[in-house]
Amino acid sequence: MTTLTVGTRRPWFRLDRHDVRSTVPPQIRNMMQSGILDRVFQDALIPEFIFPAVADSEPWQANMGDTKTFTRKGLLAPATTPITGSDASAASYGLEQWSVTMDQYGQAVDTNMLQSSMALASKYLADVGTLGINAGQSLNQIARTKLYKAYAGGRTWCTTAGSSDTSIVVQSTDGFETVMVNGVPTPVSGANPLNVTIAGVANTVTGVNTSTKTLTLGTARVDVAGDYVLSANAPFSVRPGTSKNSAYDLASSDVATFKLFRAAVARLRKMNVPTIGGYYVAHIDPDTEAMLFDDSDFKQALQGRVDSPVYTDLSIGRFGGIDWVRNNEVPTLLGGSGGNVTVHRPIVVGGGVLVAAPFENMGTLLAGTGVESVPDISMVTAAPGVEVARIVRPPQDRLQQVLSTTWAWVGDYGVPSDLQTGDAALYKRGVIVEHGS
Repeated sequence: MTTLTVGTRRPWFRLDRHDVRSTVPPQIRNMMQSGILDRVFQDALIPEFIFPAVADSEPWQANMGDTKTFTRKGLLAPATTPITGSDASAASYGLEQWSVTMDQYGQAVDTNMLQSSMALASKYLADVGTLGINAGQSLNQIARTKLYKAYAGGRTWCTTAGSSDTSIVVQSTDGFETVMVNGVPTPVSGANPLNVTIAGVANTVTGVNTSTKTLTLGTARVDVAGDYVLSANAPFSVRPGTSKNSAYDLASSDVATFKLFRAAVARLRKMNVPTIGGYYVAHIDPDTEAMLFDDSDFKQALQGRVDSPVYTDLSIGRFGGIDWVRNNEVPTLLGGSGGNVTVHRPIVVGGGVLVAAPFENMGTLLAGTGVESVPDISMVTAAPGVEVARIVRPPQDRLQQVLSTTWAWVGDYGVPSDLQTGDAALYKRGVIVEHGS
């Protein structure tokens, strides 16, 4: 991963050929010319753009709502026995697939220009900065949702006790909705069941109702609240102790320790997950950070820290094989046997954990239309390979007083399954650490 770069302005949107300049006051015109708008927008955008910063970029073109399926090949099994006969035998490798959908995201803010020159400039810059924060938070949460749906999936617990039947109500159906068939995610069904264990006993899932959070089972059973449900290909995760099968088993005393993160790093190294600039990246919230500073092992390792060239002010430092990043967007859930324990879920990730699939050539949408000189559009670099459009539209009201500024991004985020490498678990490029508070 490289250091986040300064926003750039595409050559097909040169200000010297955009007559939007003549429609705005001199103060705003000067900010457009000098690049202050882009700087303000980017400075507000980047601190909130934490999860997408680790994504690999795969630009593509399609219609809105179209789905693209990515394919990644596996490896050939090592040949460790001598060839018998006069020719080598042919081998084959497996394939894995995951999908992204072309969607558009954006938000706008209107600035009324009927103010004094000094107040106008200050108000407009504040509006652009607020819009940048909104863009960063929005895209950060989109990427976070995709990442956690994959890496926190496949492990849940029963929430409602019941008599013997073939249905079970669970806390989350993430990770139970599909099963891999020849490398392709396929909805679970009687023909394509998903192997699971419930409280340690083998069973299958043959159907999922996401609205009621109900799994249909292949074998009837008596449900007990708290029984853990584990998919046969659930991603690896870490919790304090050896008997904590899900967040339901966690208590407030099960706090975060450096040992949990060492286990996450060990798992990533065993799976040969590439690092990001030589380190794995841990996203931790303020509560996790506070607990870690109470851990003597963490404080001792902290003494050997080096500064992060990537996350700068967001980083605690680099040590223990991890780039420790403060991230207020790390999600929590309610666990514990009483449902009142806030369970924190920091995640440690390596290279390739997330794929950004933005619309290719977003900045050329108006090229050749004859109206490309009307708006002011800049493609602001938020992370390597990821650009957000910052659009200024001339006033459209009769009094020519309301200037509209918009951010837009078209694309999706995908999560490779890593089906064809390592063990049976899916999603091997990250490890979620669950702990109480």
